[in-house]
Amino acid sequence: MQPPYTIEDVESLNVLLEKGEHTVSIGTPIANQAVYILNTRQQLVPMGIAGELYIGGAGIARGYLNLPELTAEKFVPNPFAEATAADPADSTYANRMYRTGDLARWLPDGSIEYLGRIDHQVKIRGYRIELGEVEAQLLTVDGIQKAVVTAWENEDGHKDLCAYIVASESLSLPELRNALQPKLPDYMIPTYVVQLDRFPLTPNGKIDRKALPAPEARLEGGLEYVAPRTPLEAKLAQIWQDVLKLSSVGVTDSFFDMGGHSLRATTLVAKIHQELGSRITLREVFQHFTIEQQAQLITAQGTDTYTVIPAAAKQSYYPASSAQKRLYILSHLDGGDVSYNMPGVLVVEGPLQADRLEDAFRQLIARHETLRTSFEMVDGEVVQRVYDQVAFAVERLQAHESEAEAYIESFVRSFDLQQAPLLRVRLIQTGPERHLLMYDMHHIISDGVSSNNIVQELGQLYEGQALAPLPIQYKDYAVWQQHEMQRESYQRREQFWLEHLAGGWSI
Repeated sequence: MQPPYTIEDVESLNVLLEKGEHTVSIGTPIANQAVYILNTRQQLVPMGIAGELYIGGAGIARGYLNLPELTAEKFVPNPFAEATAADPADSTYANRMYRTGDLARWLPDGSIEYLGRIDHQVKIRGYRIELGEVEAQLLTVDGIQKAVVTAWENEDGHKDLCAYIVASESLSLPELRNALQPKLPDYMIPTYVVQLDRFPLTPNGKIDRKALPAPEARLEGGLEYVAPRTPLEAKLAQIWQDVLKLSSVGVTDSFFDMGGHSLRATTLVAKIHQELGSRITLREVFQHFTIEQQAQLITAQGTDTYTVIPAAAKQSYYPASSAQKRLYILSHLDGGDVSYNMPGVLVVEGPLQADRLEDAFRQLIARHETLRTSFEMVDGEVVQRVYDQVAFAVERLQAHESEAEAYIESFVRSFDLQQAPLLRVRLIQTGPERHLLMYDMHHIISDGVSSNNIVQELGQLYEGQALAPLPIQYKDYAVWQQHEMQRESYQRREQFWLEHLAGGWSI
């Protein structure tokens, strides 16, 4: 589950709405009711701006039966009561309003457009996505009658969008991508599509998202499957299957239509180099996105020996990598203090042992040197120090569900890069068996792939699983990179760009 809706997210959504995206009108408020569209601070938003839909006035219930916490979360004080209450003398109507959890906006004619559910928001590869917005665009495609979009988590911990559709005709994934590309940015186009005869329903008639089947990348009517024809194509197919977590791929299938993206392309490049001895670039993967094309490219380029990065000798401090140097500088510029934080929130349902969770985090810190690393300047160079041990504790709180948003907003704050660990964790208990687990790391020690791995390993350590030792740590890569930068070939490339850009840049 992602953190609650933010002002920035609403502004991003309104950019999409200005393009005339498909939405659903739900009409005007009925008599004796007051309807408000508010931002996260419960302030009225202007006409045409997206916000959360609140309902006040006559017809508001007293709450949920025997669910006091949910009642307190959904039935909130009405700051507009005196001006708009149907009957100011009746406190049942006048003093409360109901949070619907729906995203909506006012239209100039006084009607309301429904834009989706706020709690159906996910974050994938750094992008915050409204699932309802993707569903609305799917419904504009000819033949699609119903659509549901979910965030599907693969075995490797990565999340992808999966669309479930009911359609009057068979649709292929390439056809669907072509139909959606003019309407949605690439990161909002589903990676997987499952075509169903009907959606599974709950006893009260709503779509049962938990009962939706596991996705597959290929739909009937897609490209014809072409099996590998050479030993090289067979080896590439196996590498693709490992990277994409698929049981089979054809040599004419597109890497990106089968669930590939930039992060997986990076993994693909590394595996091809390691297993086939061929160094193709990330750019070439985007240009040659089928097994057939990549096999031809590898054959033309020849081989390049794969070498293992050696472990660095122990020393007081180590050089920072190029990426770390960049992030160190950017973090010290105006506005950079929290721009490179990588926060996340997990909802934990069921019994949770806080001491056991804290011990799992300590094992994680002992396992990954980056979680015991700080950064500073030595002789004018950014360096990293790796400590044998660092002080760490999970911050534990108890709070009402309605207070969770404030605690989430206050959690993200700047890191002192000279103080390890560059990781903080807060655990909020909101009910007998309900917790919010918040974590934040600085981008200088983490990225999208490593943060997913850390969350996955945290769960394994909490369950008592033994993890294999890591063969290499990030500081080893940084030392190797510095050595590579001393090579003549690198210096020639560096000199080329210094001459090519001379006089064109100023700081």
